[in-house]
Amino acid sequence: MFVSAVNQCLSLAVFEKETMFELAFIAVLVAAAIYIFATLRKNGFFVTIEPSVTTSPKHLDKPLTVYYKYHLGPYQNVCEIINEAKEVLSSSANSATYFGIYYDNPENTDSHFLQSAIGVVFGKDGKDLHEEKYAKELTDNGFEKFVLPKVERAVQAVQPSTGGFASFLALVWFTYSTIKKYISDNKLETTYAVEFYSHDEIDVIFPLDDASEFLVKDYQSIDKLESDAAKKRFDSSEEDSESDPEGADEPEDEEKEN
Repeated sequence: MFVSAVNQCLSLAVFEKETMFELAFIAVLVAAAIYIFATLRKNGFFVTIEPSVTTSPKHLDKPLTVYYKYHLGPYQNVCEIINEAKEVLSSSANSATYFGIYYDNPENTDSHFLQSAIGVVFGKDGKDLHEEKYAKELTDNGFEKFVLPKVERAVQAVQPSTGGFASFLALVWFTYSTIKKYISDNKLETTYAVEFYSHDEIDVIFPLDDASEFLVKDYQSIDKLESDAAKKRFDSSEEDSESDPEGADEPEDEEKEN
């Protein structure tokens, strides 16, 4: 009888231990799931994006002085330019906002011909946000000064961001599809997308007026880009054929044989 009672107690203790372990394991899984969910939300996943037409778009409600670099090629490579600007402004007393103007739709333009202008917002409404020494350093690093006009009317959408790669994935996979649907449903005519990157959000703006004022001097028409690319390929093939030595001595060899 005593042995039976001991065995029951031992079995109960083992059961309680296993139950506690299972509960602890479940608690860890729940905590991990909550953490992942919260992290993804901070990066723009699982949030409701609400595009709208506004007459005072964020950042572009006043003229902006920016420093930019022109980029030709896949949009995913522009992060290198943003990182360059971040390095220059890393010691600035004020937090910096970075931007990108995207001139082409990657769905119908070859990735080699995608054009953009990427850089940092340096001043707003004629007032500098950073010390002059940073303007010189940006120029020394190949950035060019440009003024973005005040926009009277635009499509705008805001997405949470941590500034990491996940935020850009959410932007490409979800935010832009929501914006495109909104533009299509409301039969709006848009051209270039302007994105602003701060420490906690990404603002996407499609100017509806005076879009041509967002063209930097480096911008080229797609016809010009394709023409230049075709000429470059032709010149390259010509150089290869001229430098090819094969068959150059064949006539002399034939004469010797004769």
